[in-house]
Amino acid sequence: MGKDISAPTGGAPGETLAGRWKGLSAFQIKVLAVVFMTIDHIGAFAFEIPAVEAHYSLLRSIGRLAAPLFLFLLVQSIRHTRSKGKFLLRLYLAGAGTGLFVALMNLLFGERFHYFTPGNIIFTFFYVALYALLSERALGAVRDRDWRTAALCAAVGAVSLLPTLLADTIREAIIPEGASMRAIFLADDLHSALLPGMGMVSYGLGFILLGVVMYHARTKTRQCAVFGAFCVLCYGVMSAGAVLGIGLSGVPVLRYFTTFFDRLQLLMVFALPLMALYNGQRGRGGKWFFYLYYPIHREIIFLFAAVFFPVG
Repeated sequence: MGKDISAPTGGAPGETLAGRWKGLSAFQIKVLAVVFMTIDHIGAFAFEIPAVEAHYSLLRSIGRLAAPLFLFLLVQSIRHTRSKGKFLLRLYLAGAGTGLFVALMNLLFGERFHYFTPGNIIFTFFYVALYALLSERALGAVRDRDWRTAALCAAVGAVSLLPTLLADTIREAIIPEGASMRAIFLADDLHSALLPGMGMVSYGLGFILLGVVMYHARTKTRQCAVFGAFCVLCYGVMSAGAVLGIGLSGVPVLRYFTTFFDRLQLLMVFALPLMALYNGQRGRGGKWFFYLYYPIHREIIFLFAAVFFPVG
């Protein structure tokens, strides 16, 4: 007779394999997100390779699950980290490190293999964490009638908007007139690495606001509901724009969200079942793995394609 996989296998009497499975830990979801991200970046940064080009749409479709899963895990980390200040500092330093790594690689190889300046989702996460914590502190201060703290939170929030509001001014100030292409890219890379505005980070303001709302939703069920509602809303707006023949990028309020008004991007909704399987457990460590893997694997993919499958 074949082995009965539903029979007890060393657990409590009568316990089955299915009965012992308690969903996915944060570490397991992160591993899945890293796999989805890598698949997406192969499609995005190595499309010159014929085999990649042939499966471009499939690779990018699978990759749509990565960012929302990382955002979901970020929300859990913000809520459970012991030191909010250290967590924010770590995100900023990781984002700056990623940007400086890109700047260095462009400085060394940009003229030979073309300049490579992808977005930086770590700074997106930094903004999510910053505004989630600021808004939570401000709301608590208002409830307690602590107007001094509320005003301080508002002031910090206003200062944090300066890199976004002054992005063009900063760029003009750091790029001298008549600068070489190499100098222009170096200045832009340093700007993105040290003072990035929300328009310079991956997914932008729409993703940042989504993360903040998910943070305030508190429970997993509510967070999943917020994300699901966001996907439905994006699909509805996209469909309405198509029916009415309205260019959504021309609508001032919507132009910050146009990344999500795309049929390919809306495949991110399939990350929802994996979010729902989160069991509230941290799982294994590997806290620094993503921060190192994120910039390095993108550069390796790009350089491999540029070296072995050069364009032109």
